[in-house]
Amino acid sequence: MAEEDLASKTEEPTPRRREKAREEGQIARSAEVTAATVLLTGVFAMSQWGGATAGDLREAMRRSLLRLSAEDMTPAAVGHALWDAGAVVVAATLPVIVAMALAGTVSNVAQVGVGWYPQLLLPKGSRISPATGFQRIFSRRGLVDLLKNVVKIGVVSWVAWKVVLSTRMSLPAIGLSSPSEILGTGAQELVRMLTWVGATLAVLAGLDYLWQRRQHQQNLRMSRQEIKDEMRQSEGDPKLRQRMKRAYRDLSGNRMLSEVATADVVITNPTHFAVALRYRGDESGAPRVVAKGVDEVAERIKQLARASGVPIVERRSLARALYRGVKVGSEIPATLYRAVAEVLAYIYGLQAKRAG
Repeated sequence: MAEEDLASKTEEPTPRRREKAREEGQIARSAEVTAATVLLTGVFAMSQWGGATAGDLREAMRRSLLRLSAEDMTPAAVGHALWDAGAVVVAATLPVIVAMALAGTVSNVAQVGVGWYPQLLLPKGSRISPATGFQRIFSRRGLVDLLKNVVKIGVVSWVAWKVVLSTRMSLPAIGLSSPSEILGTGAQELVRMLTWVGATLAVLAGLDYLWQRRQHQQNLRMSRQEIKDEMRQSEGDPKLRQRMKRAYRDLSGNRMLSEVATADVVITNPTHFAVALRYRGDESGAPRVVAKGVDEVAERIKQLARASGVPIVERRSLARALYRGVKVGSEIPATLYRAVAEVLAYIYGLQAKRAG
């Protein structure tokens, strides 16, 4: 069923879909990036402050042992010694801990940005459902995650083993050194091994992040029906909008056709275009287009003009110019004054002859 759903989702996600997914906390994120960043930061911090930290811890242990040997082993004395040792441990390790915490925070912010996702705090039955948990474990994504972890453990173990093997030639010489030199060399080798391991994890984390982004993009893909449903919710039903447009167009057309009876003349080309003009000296300074149309609407305008006794004059170029250049209810432009004046003069002359 899930494969069929993925097969039907062939369209790129809309901005609304991306925004909704982000509000729900569905963001491409790799935990491997955070782990690698924290590890490398810890290694760097220890290489910088490790010597001072070790010295502080050694001094704290020395003072605690001297204090306990000089005083009676009462509960109060042991408590004071432990308290002092704990304070030194916290103060010595605090810079490293803070650096690692900041690194983890920065790596998360770099992946998901700064935001508040309250829906992640809401309880969901699917998060605690055993059935959902088993389905998630034995799904294709669960098997891919298992394979990735196996590969990661294998690669990291191989790198660590190679680093350890590279020191086998120097081990005999280390055994002849003083304890302090042994500890120093061991610390250096440990830092070297952790650096290689961290770098390997960083490469794997980069690949995992690209994989997570690809999976996230695929999960956000939509079917055509989902896009239609989203458009219907955001903009309204397209069929309803079409009916509203048609009703408005019909209403506007009926209002326009009702003005044909008040026109002074209808200019045609003669079959395709028809434009009704009205001129009233007390209304405006120029003739006004009260109705216009092509084909069926033009034929309807001519029928109404005949029924109302409005003269119909054939002027092909003028009819096209009026239809294409003047909106209904607007005055004619100055470039058409002369042509329209000739038509009106012709109509008024005919009316005067009839009246005479």
